[in-house]
Amino acid sequence: MTVIKAFILGLIQGVSEFLPISSSGHLSIAGRIMGMDPEASNLLSFNILLHVATLAAVFIVYRNDIWEMIKAFFAMLGDLFTGKGLRLGEFTYRRLIVMLVAATLPAVVAALFLGDIIESPQLWQIGIFLIVTAILLFLSERLAGGNIDLENMSVKRAFCVGCFQGLGTLPGISRSGSTIVGGLFCNLNKTTAVRFSFLMSIPAILGALVLDIKDMVSTQAQTLSFMPVAVGMITAAVSGYFSIKFLLKLVEKSKLSYFSIYCTLAGIFAIILNFTI
Repeated sequence: MTVIKAFILGLIQGVSEFLPISSSGHLSIAGRIMGMDPEASNLLSFNILLHVATLAAVFIVYRNDIWEMIKAFFAMLGDLFTGKGLRLGEFTYRRLIVMLVAATLPAVVAALFLGDIIESPQLWQIGIFLIVTAILLFLSERLAGGNIDLENMSVKRAFCVGCFQGLGTLPGISRSGSTIVGGLFCNLNKTTAVRFSFLMSIPAILGALVLDIKDMVSTQAQTLSFMPVAVGMITAAVSGYFSIKFLLKLVEKSKLSYFSIYCTLAGIFAIILNFTI
């Protein structure tokens, strides 16, 4: 892994993790073009570290929400020990914690049943799923979104959005794109759909880290050099921050159809690439 390759992969991860174009799909395509073995343990570990780096962007942009959830979690524990109960109806951030748990469950189930496809995707599969992402984004332009905000969102709606995140575990289907579309489908307003989508990425990425921790501490994974890892992670974090800011503005203007066109072209490219490399 060279510093240049690490920078390129970090940039791709940071941009595509939050823009609705599938980070896993783009990392796989870029790795193949650069002649990297997609099943090499050091590359898998590097990709996991890049995903963790993008969490820094979420923590910065949504630091207030995250801090409020941390306080709500400990307050909720205190009420449980004193017999007061969860009191979810009284506190928005306590309910948000439960909603994030509910939204994460479908992704966990999907990861367990689709492990082989997720870990070792073929380029033609990525291409097809990118086209599926394009269809979802095209449909999102027809969904004006509802008027439900985070304060009025239910656990049932959160689980529904989580089912879309389960779909987003497939390489080539954008996690952010599918969950934003899912939020709009569940009548969330656009701001809430994006906000909840990005907050959902926290348990999703941390969960993937826990599942793959054994690969990261393996002998092959330890061959990663410090400098490429540092460059890749910093690049992913910085580009991820600007990607979030960019998407927040774009969603307000209902311009996700631009990404639909891009994902269609990227999907066709991946399918062609599958039969030429």
